[in-house]
Amino acid sequence: MPAAPILRQVYRAHIEHFGEPNSSVVFDTPKQKDGFPSRVEILIWHPGDNCDMTTFSTIGMASLPLPKANHRAELHFAVRRRLEQNQMSDVCVFLANLAMYPFQTGEPLDWWHTLSHPGRLPLFSTAKCLLLHPRFVNEGWDCITTNDGDVHILNAVPITQEEKDLRNVSAICARLGEIDIFEPR
Repeated sequence: MPAAPILRQVYRAHIEHFGEPNSSVVFDTPKQKDGFPSRVEILIWHPGDNCDMTTFSTIGMASLPLPKANHRAELHFAVRRRLEQNQMSDVCVFLANLAMYPFQTGEPLDWWHTLSHPGRLPLFSTAKCLLLHPRFVNEGWDCITTNDGDVHILNAVPITQEEKDLRNVSAICARLGEIDIFEPR
């Protein structure tokens, strides 16, 4: 079955922003379950001359509106290093599972949400929680406007329980400003 028009728009926006991905991994279910995306593809960009990070993006979460929200979403995740194949696979599984979270719980995800138990965070052994961050710089990218509405880009940032316990977004961001959030810790 061909991709929904909104997913084609989201995919094209990623290609325009990052260029063609180096690889991708597809998670799909042969038996469609109502209220859940049937397919999530994880696009992967390897570090290169212009960027020293391995970058991941989901495509498929936005096929459905998020529960109790006026927007759709896709996830981004970045690690400041070249990853081995098994490490990339672990990140892809994590993101595919995280993409199903709002549809399983019936609760939306959006910028500045924190998750206490998002599952094992690959490469970030001391970070057990997650912050969903919008763009990192003023000129950054955090939203794709489509014919079906806005798709928020949720940058998944691993954080420690101590950082999450700060509760205030400004305090969490101030603490994160003291470290490289893309470097495994």
